Amino acid sequence: MPSYNPNSTLDDRILWLPSSNGIYSAASAMKSLRTPHPLVSWYKIVWFPQNILRMGFILWLAIKGRLSTLDRVQRYDPQVVTTCVLCNSQAETHAHLFFECFYSKVI
Repeated sequence: MPSYNPNSTLDDRILWLPSSNGIYSAASAMKSLRTPHPLVSWYKIVWFPQNILRMGFILWLAIKGRLSTLDRVQRYDPQVVTTCVLCNSQAETHAHLFFECFYSKVI
């Protein structure tokens, strides 16, 4: 078993191992706490450098199916009428609003 003999002529120093330079920073601490996740296939469509953050956030919500469509709002308030406000013919769901509604197809 190899042994290590510290150099007694040098002063001790504290190293922050998660950073490349050994110096603590809040960014390196957060990076060490975060679990790395694989990028999803649509990552660059939403988060490209010239992106307007607000639009990217809305697009991200749409891709995840998390926009506040009336069918989702009704989960929290059962008295909400879920009829689509554009066509008044079907319930306002994510699929209806973005793919099935006559008015959204025109746009």
